[in-house]
Amino acid sequence: MKYSIEIGKIVEGALKRDYSKVSNYTQKLIDCLREDGEERAASKFSKLLQGINESTLIAMGFGTDSLPVDSESRTVLADVILPTETDEKVVLTEGNRQKIEVFIDGFKHADKLHEIGIEAANTLLLFGPPGCGKTKCAYLVAKELGLPLVVARLDSLISSYLGTTAKNIRMLFEYAQKTPCVLFLDEFDAIAKARDDSNELGELKRVVNSLLQNVDSMEKDSVLIAATNHESLLDTAVWRRFGCKVEIEYPDVKAIGEMISLFTNDRIILSEKEISELSILFEGLSGAAIEEIIISAVRKCVIQEVKCDVTKIYDEFFIYKNVFPQNVSDKEKTEIVAKFLRGKNSKIFSLQVIADICKCSKSTISKLLKE
Repeated sequence: MKYSIEIGKIVEGALKRDYSKVSNYTQKLIDCLREDGEERAASKFSKLLQGINESTLIAMGFGTDSLPVDSESRTVLADVILPTETDEKVVLTEGNRQKIEVFIDGFKHADKLHEIGIEAANTLLLFGPPGCGKTKCAYLVAKELGLPLVVARLDSLISSYLGTTAKNIRMLFEYAQKTPCVLFLDEFDAIAKARDDSNELGELKRVVNSLLQNVDSMEKDSVLIAATNHESLLDTAVWRRFGCKVEIEYPDVKAIGEMISLFTNDRIILSEKEISELSILFEGLSGAAIEEIIISAVRKCVIQEVKCDVTKIYDEFFIYKNVFPQNVSDKEKTEIVAKFLRGKNSKIFSLQVIADICKCSKSTISKLLKE
C-alpha cells in the first residue's frame, strides 16, 4: 500500500494522542502526494491540517524551541539543517557512491519492499579516515530523501551529570521518532565506545546500553546515520544494529580528478592533462586535504594579486607535505621537487613536465637528477 508508512505514523500518533507526530506526518503525506501529482488529495489533507485548532495540534516545526534540551545546561541537543539550506556536493569512489545510492533508493521505495515483507535498511554506519566525506554523505542522504538533517551536538548531548547523557540520548531519539528527519550522530565513538574498556567508568556502559535500546526501538520509517573515524573503538554490539555499513575510503584517482574540478570551480583553469597529473600527485590524500590545498592556493593568488595557475597548486602541495627543509636555496628546492615528482610517478612526471612545473629547462632538471 502506497504511503503506508506515513498513514501508519498518523494513526499511531492519534492513538497515543501525540499531536506533534500526527501533524508532522500529515505534512509529510501531503508532500508525498504533491510529489506524485495527487494535488486534489494533497489539498484536501492540507485543509484538514490547517483547520485543526492550533492550541490542540502542534504544527510541524524545526526551530530550536521544538528541539529537546539538556536539563542542566538548557542547551539544545541538536542542530537542524533543512534540505533547502544545503547544497553539499559529494565526490566518492564509484563503489562508495553505489552503496550510498542503494541505501537511499531502498528507503525511498520502502512501501514496495514492505508489501513483500522486506524492511528497508534505515540505519547507516559510515566509518573511515577523517576528511573523506562522511559528514557530507549524511547531508546528501537527507537532501535526497527530502528530510531535515538533525545533527546531534555532542557538547550538549554528553553531560558530566550521572545518567543525564543516557537521558539526553533517549530524548533525541524520541524527537526523531515523531518528526520525519535524518538523525545524524557524528563522532559516534564518543557515545558508542566498547564497554569492555577497563579505562572507562560504569557511566559509559550505561550510555552504550541506552544507545542500543534506542536504536532497537527505532521504527523503520526513521533514519539514523552514525559516523566515526575510529571504528575499532566501537562496541561490538553496535555494529549489529546497523543495516548498512559503508567504509568511506580515501578517494581514488578518478574521484580526485572530480574533486579538483569541483574545488577549482573555474578559479584556476586547468587542462585535462594538468588535472590528470595532479590526481596522481594527490593520491593518498583525503578530500578535505585536497580542498585545503586548492583553496589555499587560490586565496594566496587573490591576496598577492597574481595569476592563478597550476604551479600555485604545486607550491601549496609542497608546503602542505613539508617537502622543503628550512633555509634551502632555490636550486636545492628545484632538485627536491624533481626527485619528489620522479619518485611519485616517473611516467607521468617526465623531465619536461617537471621542468614546466619548476619553470626551468629540461636540461636543468636532467642535470639536477643526475647529481
